[in-house]
Amino acid sequence: MSAYEWVARVGGEGGPLLVCAEASFAAWGGAVLDDDYELDPACDYARAHAVLYPSDDDEFEAGLVRFGADQVGLVWEMDGPGGADVAVGGDGLLVVRSWVRNSDAPRRYAAGPAARERERPVAELELSGGQAAVVWAPVDAGEATRTDNRLNLEHMLGVGAVVPLAPGRYRASCGWLEGRRGRYAPAEEQHGPPVEGNDDDWSCRWLRLTQL
Repeated sequence: MSAYEWVARVGGEGGPLLVCAEASFAAWGGAVLDDDYELDPACDYARAHAVLYPSDDDEFEAGLVRFGADQVGLVWEMDGPGGADVAVGGDGLLVVRSWVRNSDAPRRYAAGPAARERERPVAELELSGGQAAVVWAPVDAGEATRTDNRLNLEHMLGVGAVVPLAPGRYRASCGWLEGRRGRYAPAEEQHGPPVEGNDDDWSCRWLRLTQL
């Protein structure tokens, strides 16, 4: 296990994140609305939604989605609007969603050994090119612009990031922690002055890619 370096933050207004090779992201069409402002069932975002929610009775945290000519990505449910922190390490990638902005505790917890014991594998993903894109899934790649490692829309910044990741095959695992604070804590605990507590006091969920 290696130390992680936190390199980006990705935000969205609800719905999953997409993780794929940076070169593959160019083929991602995101969400497309028809003339009635309904989601086009043939678009990439509808395909991703079907992976996570295949029926009214079934839902999954993450899964593989095919798009473009022969591209494959992984979609991960971030659980509501907000942001996720992205880290890279010697063995892969870590994406952490929490509901606090005044504590690093969720990031420390997800990067530590206790989190690995709580997570379960969900898929394997082949990534090439040496860079990965982590993007709010409704985003159309054709509408995104890049500044340094950050992907932006004209009306919304930080909807994605491009991060270094060694080519290879990765095991994707998901985990979550329902702590005493964070997701349902009072606003002053989430955004006010830091509150003392243990790293596992704060609710969070995470996606980890570990190179095989």
